[in-house]
Amino acid sequence: MSSILQPVTDVLHAALVGLYHLSLDWGVALIVLTMALRSVLFIFNLRTARQQMRQLSMRPELERLRTAHQGDHAALLQETAKLYGKYGVKPMSMLTTALIQAPLFLGMYRLFAQSGSAMTSHLIPWVATLGQFDPLHIIPVAYALITLASMLMPLVPDMAVAGSTLQRLGLPLVMWSAPVAVGMYSATNALFAIAERGFYRTPLGRKWLLQGMPAASAG
Repeated sequence: MSSILQPVTDVLHAALVGLYHLSLDWGVALIVLTMALRSVLFIFNLRTARQQMRQLSMRPELERLRTAHQGDHAALLQETAKLYGKYGVKPMSMLTTALIQAPLFLGMYRLFAQSGSAMTSHLIPWVATLGQFDPLHIIPVAYALITLASMLMPLVPDMAVAGSTLQRLGLPLVMWSAPVAVGMYSATNALFAIAERGFYRTPLGRKWLLQGMPAASAG
């Protein structure tokens, strides 16, 4: 696994060093790098959000199909496939963003585990280096609060919060003893995600979110 992640770590390190030469602060460089990565990933996050909206929109029709084809599994599968095609739902496509973000997170963790001891930041003066865990646990707690806030802000106002609380808050627990830089990276990511949710509630954001989605059939 380490040999697979090393190229990712090397690219992240090179980008971080370049940003450090501009900002002269490793913490600022990390935040800018995180925002740049999230900006690049925006199109993938938008596609995932569209898939979630399409699944939400087709849910009433799916429930009617399940009621109509109780006991006929083959017919239910066939009609469900047609419904997915009608709404353009591609369940596997929702994994794209996660498959991209996972190596970035692991690469970032590896980067600061390897090189973080030589990096400092005026943003977090209570921590000696970015490779150490936060002795006051301020960053992990802040990340947990940001994660909780994101749980209270669903994709759209009429959409239920997805995912269990335990699953959502599991990552902040990992940050408790992780390099503080990983917590800063994750907290910045979470703040960007909240900003995306806010954008999707604007007229332009909702237009992008619903682009290409057919109107739901009446019951």
